[in-house]
Amino acid sequence: MLTLLKVTMVALLNFSYITLFKARRIKKMANDKAPFAARKELKKLSERIVKAAKIELEVVYLDEAEYRKMRLEDGIVVVSNHESNLDIPVIVTALDIPVGFVAKKEMENWPFYSMWMKLSKCIFLDRSNPREGIKSIRKAVDIVKKGYPTVIFPEGERTLDGEIGNFKKGSFKLATETNGIILPLTIDGTFFVQNRKNIFIKPNQKVKLTVGKPIDLRKMNQENSKNLSESVREMIAREKV
Repeated sequence: MLTLLKVTMVALLNFSYITLFKARRIKKMANDKAPFAARKELKKLSERIVKAAKIELEVVYLDEAEYRKMRLEDGIVVVSNHESNLDIPVIVTALDIPVGFVAKKEMENWPFYSMWMKLSKCIFLDRSNPREGIKSIRKAVDIVKKGYPTVIFPEGERTLDGEIGNFKKGSFKLATETNGIILPLTIDGTFFVQNRKNIFIKPNQKVKLTVGKPIDLRKMNQENSKNLSESVREMIAREKV
C-alpha cells in the first residue's frame, strides 16, 4: 500500500511539475523537435517511477551491435508482451531510444498523461471501432516513418496469469505498413510487481527486460512475413523464464 502511494505521488508531482514548467516551452518548439523533448521528460519521469517502485531492473541485449546500428529514420516499431501498468515506465527507462506508445483510447481522458502522450506523438487506439482503429494505425505509421520509434503491445491488454497471450495480427499492420524495423522486447517480472488482479505494488522485485535482435522487414521475404505475428511472439516468449 505504501509503495503504491509513493509511486502515485511521484507520478502526480512530476506530471504537475513538467506540465507547469516544461510544457509551454515544448509546445513552442519546432514540430519535429517537440516530440523528442516531451519524450525526454517522460523518460525522466519513468526513471523516477521505477525507482519509487523499488524495481531492480536488468536489461539484456541479444544482439547489442545490431541494436546500436538502428537509425530512427529506418522506422522502428517496438513490439512487447504486456504484464503490468508498470511496463511503460520500465520500457522507457530501459531503452536509450526515445519511444512513444500506442495506447488504448480510454487513456485519452487521463489527466496529465493524455496531454504528454499527445505532445510526444503517441497514438490512442480505439479497438472497439475498426474504422477508427485503422485511422489510428495509419497515423502511427506516418509518425514512425518520420523517425519517432513507437511501442505496441499486440496482446491488446495486460496478461491475467503472467503468461504471454496471443498476438493480434492487426497490431502488426503498424510494422508491415511502415516496412521498417521490428524490435522485440520481452518483459519478465512486472507481473509480480503489479498486475490486473492486484492494484497494489510489491516493491523490491527483479524485472528483466530482454531486447531481442532487430528484424529488418525490408529483408524479409513475403512467405516469412505471413506468419510475422506468430514468429515474433515465439521470439519474445522464448526469453521469458
